[in-house]
Amino acid sequence: MLAERHLGLKTVTEGDLDRRVRGAHSMEIEGAGQWLRRDWLMLTTGLRFVGLPDADLHQATLVEELVRCEAAALLFGVGVHFKEVPPALREAAEAAGLNLLTVDPSVPFLQIEQHVYESELSSDAHTLRQRLRIQEDLLDALAADQPVKALVHRIGALTHGAAILYEESGRVVESTGQGPTVLIWSAVRAGSSGGGRQGFTVGRWHVTARPVALRGVGYWIAIASRREQVIDELGQPILDATQKLLGAMRGLRALTAAQSVTEAAEILRTIRSGMTPDTASRVWDRLRSFRFERERAMRAFVATPKGGEGASSTDSPAPTQPDRRDVVLELAQTYGLPLVLEADETGGFSGLAGDRVVLDDWLREAARTHHVGLSEPFDDLHLARARTRDAERALRVALRRRHSAVKAGTTEESERPGSVLRFEDVDLVTWLLASRSPDAVTAKARQQLGDLLAREDLTATVAAYLTCNQDVRATAQAMFLHPNSVRYRLHRVEELLGAPITSAVVVANLYLALHDRLAEPHQGGRDDDGPSGVESA
Repeated sequence: MLAERHLGLKTVTEGDLDRRVRGAHSMEIEGAGQWLRRDWLMLTTGLRFVGLPDADLHQATLVEELVRCEAAALLFGVGVHFKEVPPALREAAEAAGLNLLTVDPSVPFLQIEQHVYESELSSDAHTLRQRLRIQEDLLDALAADQPVKALVHRIGALTHGAAILYEESGRVVESTGQGPTVLIWSAVRAGSSGGGRQGFTVGRWHVTARPVALRGVGYWIAIASRREQVIDELGQPILDATQKLLGAMRGLRALTAAQSVTEAAEILRTIRSGMTPDTASRVWDRLRSFRFERERAMRAFVATPKGGEGASSTDSPAPTQPDRRDVVLELAQTYGLPLVLEADETGGFSGLAGDRVVLDDWLREAARTHHVGLSEPFDDLHLARARTRDAERALRVALRRRHSAVKAGTTEESERPGSVLRFEDVDLVTWLLASRSPDAVTAKARQQLGDLLAREDLTATVAAYLTCNQDVRATAQAMFLHPNSVRYRLHRVEELLGAPITSAVVVANLYLALHDRLAEPHQGGRDDDGPSGVESA
């Protein structure tokens, strides 16, 4: 018992510390021996000695009674009526060879009595009671609005320490307590190659951790306590119960997933078809079950799979992998993100999401397999149709930019996450271009500027000139040409266009026509049109 730090025991006088303890009883009355059995503990705060003129005699008598009934020890609670064990009691116990221990003021006697009682149970019975108690406490998390958050906080309460749920990347999904989350994850990552449960210490913290899964997405759950015994006794049953409860959560959500998806699709169709004030009020009531709140901002979003951009059929996920749309729905539930989502036949999805801090975390996960366009924030459902079109435009811009980057060879599509673009981050020119298809823009550009676009040397010079802020010397340096060569080419451009290249109208038209090319990184290199980079007239 002395080794059980949570009992707060310290030795004052030492008799036979190997004595077996079979029971414990707290008393503050005379004749204590008649109430105790052999190998039992007596717990007292010394209340019976307060104010007694012959307290020393009564203390010696108590020790004699305990020795006669063969009590295992006397446990004295300090900090209640006495700051320390009375000297006469200590001297009597030492003379009689009685174990005398103090109990820390923070430890209730009931905790010690319960510990003794449970220790007397058989090992199997105690383990069963412990696991049932843990599971009963953790099961209540299933009824919470955010069950994963509730589960983590209940684990922390059970251990009186810290509990942390990590993504495989190390990002903290949910945590409670004051544990060193960064250091704990570093230790988890260092030992994760072996898989399975881990046990280690970080400073004064004793930690146990195990990998778990939610809808095919990997996580780690870690439990930390400054009391080693808590981790030794509770770590394994808590991790076992947590793994089972997470499985139960997946099962419960699977039962309601079809209903939620159907309800979300109906809500979105109602919103997009146009609403009267009465309809809007009813839709708000239906959105409440998806965590949306009136007058709190939301965003429309549209997503398309990364595979739609030049990926082969072999790039599709294996049949054993979870549907990524199910994964993002699961994560919205985990993060507590308001979300209604409708999937399409191409593997994409669209809907509404609350404009919350956790939206960034959700988008980061969605971008693993999809490109996503988002509208500006809004709180009026009547604007949802227009905002969905804005999200579509943002997605088209994101795809154009990604296409340009892939074409330029500056990115590998299969290795990088998808693009995520908010409508407010789209500039005016890009917004205008996004209103037309790339083929329509190209056709119009060739109609207006066909003679120029047919000359690659002149087109490249104009693109570099605009990229270099219409600075001839900077353009020449970027193209490895002499400045006079750049001036000559620009003069040829003006002849083809019939207008000065410094004209605002000409610059605007050129910028629109070459917009995608200007977005590409300039590929430096010597132009071979003239010897030594200088062209003659």
